Amino acid sequence: MNQTNPTTIATAFALLLLVGLPILAAWDARRGVDLAAAASHRRALYVSVALSLTIMTSLAIAVMSWQRVAADAIGWSVEDPVGSILWGAGASAIGLAMIWIMTSLARLARWEESPLATILMPRTPGEKRGFLLLSGIAAVGEEVVFRGFLLWTLASWTSSPWFAAAVVSLSFGLAHGYQKLAGIVRSGTLGMLLAVPTILTGSLFPAILAHFWINAAVGLGGWRYLLEDPEESADLDSGE
Repeated sequence: MNQTNPTTIATAFALLLLVGLPILAAWDARRGVDLAAAASHRRALYVSVALSLTIMTSLAIAVMSWQRVAADAIGWSVEDPVGSILWGAGASAIGLAMIWIMTSLARLARWEESPLATILMPRTPGEKRGFLLLSGIAAVGEEVVFRGFLLWTLASWTSSPWFAAAVVSLSFGLAHGYQKLAGIVRSGTLGMLLAVPTILTGSLFPAILAHFWINAAVGLGGWRYLLEDPEESADLDSGE
């Protein structure tokens, strides 16, 4: 029989993710990254990130399967494909506008952007293909974990999906701690935006589509107008 409420094991695992992922992100940020090495091995970095996301998602799916959590409970269903696409397109447009506004405000406030966020962005055709694949893995994996499993678990505890979405979005933002304060605020706000169609439609697929389209739009060129000045991007590309 499928579970309609989180079991003790599912609840414990949800708490581990909610608290543990931000802690891991803070530890990684404190440890630092060799930026020159990361820039020289961008595709290897994509593989590493994709592997981490796959492990996280697989563990969450394993726990949900073990505890017999219904797929519909976390939004893994599509009753209205056209509506899901429209919701995804709308969330993508709003999300990209929000990214531009928040990045502009962060620049005015002199919030420092993490150089790693820029280094992750693809330059060559091969890197762009790898980035698109990574974007798809991140869209599915992070939505299943954050807007699926964690949102369902917290909403079951609190009887308030919107409060649950706020808590999950905070964790989601902190889990992007390597992007420094500007990135944390940006990711957390986008997490809340992606929770809206999930709650209103009961499906993860609008959020998955929007997540992928936003990542793809930023990664395939939008980052040059968001994360740094075009002149600085040109210098980075030429190795100066």
